[in-house]
Amino acid sequence: MEKLVALCYIWAFGLSDKNDYVSELDRLFLENPEDDLLLKLEELDNDRAAAWARLGWLADRLNIDVFGKELFAALEKVYRENRFPLAEFGSRCYELWRALPYHPYQYEHIKPFDTLTYADDPLSYGDEGQSRDLYEAAFDYYKE
Repeated sequence: MEKLVALCYIWAFGLSDKNDYVSELDRLFLENPEDDLLLKLEELDNDRAAAWARLGWLADRLNIDVFGKELFAALEKVYRENRFPLAEFGSRCYELWRALPYHPYQYEHIKPFDTLTYADDPLSYGDEGQSRDLYEAAFDYYKE
């Protein structure tokens, strides 16, 4: 479920299209066809706001390390594909971070999630390299 929630966040905040999310949802639904939540999500089809409304709240109930690994792997994929200028990527990452649950403050001040709040700051004084280093360190956090 952690991967599905992570992909939903990526899709909901406009960082990717629905394809990765839908693939993971379909995989989970085929494994668990009796799961009511998965069935409801399948019925939503292209409504990313509705999907996020049903899944976004789950982030505070998931294994934070598994969720983080999936979220940062998905963010890295977007980053590596250069879908957005770095400043826009940073802005979208910050908005995603703002939507993470704050109770019990599990995402607010921990690595690598907090990196999403400041990694684009060096862009304000023209230091793209430092921003890239910060993002890449965040992506590497869960890698072995």
